[in-house]
Amino acid sequence: MGLKEPAFILKIRGSDYFNEELSCLGCQFAEILLSLKDYTESYDWYIFDVLGTSKSSFHEEFPKNLQKGCTVLSTDELIEKVKRVIQFESGVFIAVEKGKKINWHFDHLPETEESEGLQHPLAEIEIRAFDYSFFEIYGNDIEVKKTILNYFRKN
Repeated sequence: MGLKEPAFILKIRGSDYFNEELSCLGCQFAEILLSLKDYTESYDWYIFDVLGTSKSSFHEEFPKNLQKGCTVLSTDELIEKVKRVIQFESGVFIAVEKGKKINWHFDHLPETEESEGLQHPLAEIEIRAFDYSFFEIYGNDIEVKKTILNYFRKN
């Protein structure tokens, strides 16, 4: 499956946006999702390749379904899950409009270390956590990038 060229790529490090030396913290990811909450109300989140440090088991927070991924039905639910994570080592979080039929290619499921771009043709937003170091956000709508940046300028 080829990668879809995004309209934008945004890299977020703790020191740039959160005044913290550490990056990929669960609370930071929650803030990113809060900035997108209104935009993503009509989206489902699909989650792959999640590792890190958590107070509870990652398998409990992000159980794999038959597709070897995890579907989270709302941005609110995802916010609550990532708040329980101390720090992400990896992870792919893909937002797709609710009701769209997704066919994942089991021989090539989304991975954190994939080349830049959206990893599914129906993806509108993709957020990846890299090596405890930064979040990378890909999107089809430049307004999403503006929304995120405006949110962090205000806070």
